[in-house]
Amino acid sequence: MKLSLLIGGCEISGITGDPDVEISSLCDDSRNISSGSLFIALSGGSYDGHNFVDEAIKRGACALVVEDPFVASRLSSLPAVSVVLVGDSRKVLGHIASLYYGAPSGKLKLTGITGTNGKTTTAYMLESVMSSAGLKNGLIGTIEHRYGGKVLNAANTTPGTLELQGLLSQMVDDGITNCIMEVSSHALDQQRVAGCTFDVAIFTNLTRDHLDYHSTMEEYGRAKGLLFLDLPRKSKTSVINIDDPFGMELSKKTVKSISYGVSNGDINLANVSASEDGMLLSLNTPLGGLEINSRFIGEYNIYNMMAAAGGGIASGIGLHDIKNGLEALKDVPGRLERVILGEGQKKCRVLVDYAHTPDALKRAIMAVRPTTTGRLITLFGCGGDRDREKRPIMGKVSTVGSDFTIITSDNPRSEDPESIIGEIEKGVIDGGGKPGLSYKVTLDRRKAIRDAAEMVLDEDTLLIAGKGHEDYQIIGGERLHFDDRQEVRLAFESISREGMVS
Repeated sequence: MKLSLLIGGCEISGITGDPDVEISSLCDDSRNISSGSLFIALSGGSYDGHNFVDEAIKRGACALVVEDPFVASRLSSLPAVSVVLVGDSRKVLGHIASLYYGAPSGKLKLTGITGTNGKTTTAYMLESVMSSAGLKNGLIGTIEHRYGGKVLNAANTTPGTLELQGLLSQMVDDGITNCIMEVSSHALDQQRVAGCTFDVAIFTNLTRDHLDYHSTMEEYGRAKGLLFLDLPRKSKTSVINIDDPFGMELSKKTVKSISYGVSNGDINLANVSASEDGMLLSLNTPLGGLEINSRFIGEYNIYNMMAAAGGGIASGIGLHDIKNGLEALKDVPGRLERVILGEGQKKCRVLVDYAHTPDALKRAIMAVRPTTTGRLITLFGCGGDRDREKRPIMGKVSTVGSDFTIITSDNPRSEDPESIIGEIEKGVIDGGGKPGLSYKVTLDRRKAIRDAAEMVLDEDTLLIAGKGHEDYQIIGGERLHFDDRQEVRLAFESISREGMVS
């Protein structure tokens, strides 16, 4: 495709060289360049792409998009290279990538889901609803990306721009008609979804997270709001949780929306009864009453089901298929996922959850507390190189809501694990925690899980929080295999074998 066609419609400040040079590939990483590539130099992340323009040219790039006028001026004398100067490389990348791949989002019914918590579960619920309606779906999310029987690993909740547009294009080629995408605040702020047109946008909630990146809750909220207020739309319908204060304000700014909440909203809760094995709930919706017999537990999953129902209604799906889809989904990996223990082992309940924010941990504890007949034992840690202020908050949340807390490591990265745990412990003590009586510290996560397995009794619930579906630990710069679900099974099996020997 010619460069002039790719940059058509972009706001450019100038161009030197041949505007009609043929482009064979797009790259925003100089290491991936081959002969005939267009290299888009991105700034604002960990690396500045403008530092790699010379390497890009050496590797065969025939054209470059830059936003630094000094770089553009220096390269303008190179006759074999076309240079496009723009004001915002990231925004232009989205436009170029969409055109290069044939504007795939316009050929799909695209649903974007954003919010601090609930994105993954809502996405899985909505995918099940769409499948019940006979639609051919694709899903792009935190756990994996999948479509047409293919399953791809997910490095990020929302892929980079080039990967995303290529993925959407593959879905179109495979006959996919509907795509559900988790859209992170990082992706919105970095304009990874620029070039996408959404039919439905869903907002779940806004609570403390990612302040190591966004700095303030105002900036975090601004990024989330971009999905509803800034991105191109067709006849986009917004589905918004108005029980959330940010969601309430957001709903006032959207043109076409479906609101939801426990007592208020277009979708609201009429009645619910819960047990250890699930919930029976009745919802009021714009299409009439909806009864759902769900395997999910907890108030926050009521919100997730209302969000998925709203997404289904916005997509033109009837209540029959919404009901069947929500009832068909039994669990989501790492979201209050029950670990089934073997024959002859303790008869306790073991749940693994991704909760890694104060609000998510509180919601998970509140979900399992009412149906726990024995003690609730919570094991968790906090990731290194992330928002430090949430650590004591999570410590207090666990102490107040649980009978016993085990503090341990969770992806310490470059930080000292003991230092992270010390910050959590301050919140535990503030919440009334007493060493040995209501909490303990076990630095090694594998040993912590073994400690928890040893102390639980038959009627207890063990909640292992923080990692959920993740199957790795990041210690220093090393990524090591570690799966909470696997580790807790091994711990209980070992205890059971030792008991039989003794």
